[in-house]
Amino acid sequence: MNKNKYTIVQILPALNTGGVERGVVEISKALVENNFRSIVISSGGPMVSQITRHGGIHYDLDVATKNPLKWPKIRSELKIILESENVDLIHFCSRAPAWIGVPLGAILDIPIITSVHMRFRKSNLFKKYYNSILTKGNTIIAISKHIEESIKTYFPKVSSKIKIIHRGVDLNQFDPNKINPARIIAQSKHLNLKDNVPVIIMAARPAMWKGYQILIKALSKVKHDFQCVLIGAADGNKKFQKILINKITQSKLETKIRLINSTRDIQAAMILGDLILMPSITPEPFGRIVLEAQALGKIPIAFDHGGASETIIDGKTGFLAEPLKVESLSEKISFALSLKQQKREKIGKFAKNFVSKNFNHNRMCKLTLSLYKQSIAEYKINS
Repeated sequence: MNKNKYTIVQILPALNTGGVERGVVEISKALVENNFRSIVISSGGPMVSQITRHGGIHYDLDVATKNPLKWPKIRSELKIILESENVDLIHFCSRAPAWIGVPLGAILDIPIITSVHMRFRKSNLFKKYYNSILTKGNTIIAISKHIEESIKTYFPKVSSKIKIIHRGVDLNQFDPNKINPARIIAQSKHLNLKDNVPVIIMAARPAMWKGYQILIKALSKVKHDFQCVLIGAADGNKKFQKILINKITQSKLETKIRLINSTRDIQAAMILGDLILMPSITPEPFGRIVLEAQALGKIPIAFDHGGASETIIDGKTGFLAEPLKVESLSEKISFALSLKQQKREKIGKFAKNFVSKNFNHNRMCKLTLSLYKQSIAEYKINS
């Protein structure tokens, strides 16, 4: 008998802040709006309320644990939930939950989709085996071409199962016209910005691979006036902050670069920036921040590798520097700072249209929901 309303389960470690979490929330909302039943299973977090607010159901389960000794018990608890909810498809968004739940696909006769949000790298056999669980889905979602190539390199036998669905930007949240002045004033105080000095923003978690040190070195070679705020850097531990502060001091940039705590209103913070930097030294799987910058009409700058190569058109929607080259990054920053207002506005307008057409979150949701329906139909035919 055909069901009128499919029940889809997304499973991820936790619902804290982050790109994976935002994607799950957006998909859950889209499911409900399109007459699906949406269930999310995680170990909890501040974004749970966003699931339930939009009509989704959340189950709190310790699917974040990487302790294999705990997996059988959690798997049994998960099985009870899936059976009681009469689930039609399970979507795993991370490795630990997948190790717990993938075996239940065959047991309960339910199709499985896995998402790969990280690039696979050359590693030992144990790490490769741990990563391999994400290739066990009936379909594998890769969030970028870069990730697709990574999967194919290390697991060539699953190439035919890969479907690229780029992450998307919620254009309502990242619409400059919908960010009221009070929010902007509050963020200006948080960032402690000077008037009439160009603003460079880097918003990232406190991890060295995000490129903090190479950015500081590149900025030491920029002759234009600027102020740079490293949003999220002040969330790092004392050792992390000390390394950056020493680097800033050695470069004589104490009056130009500041470490700032992360903000809950990144849209209003980014609207204050002239340039948005993503100088990651390890290729980003996707790099949503550069798309969010473009949606706001800002100019992003990143290294020409990983997801950034797919999300920035060099010279048209932003700038791509030669990977890991300080001089190249410095030149791109200097050039962007030298642009006349008319040219900035032209780039911003083109960038907004580019994101709206290719990377809006409605497109991501539509493609994902279509894949869910297709996977359920194909699974029934093949069963």
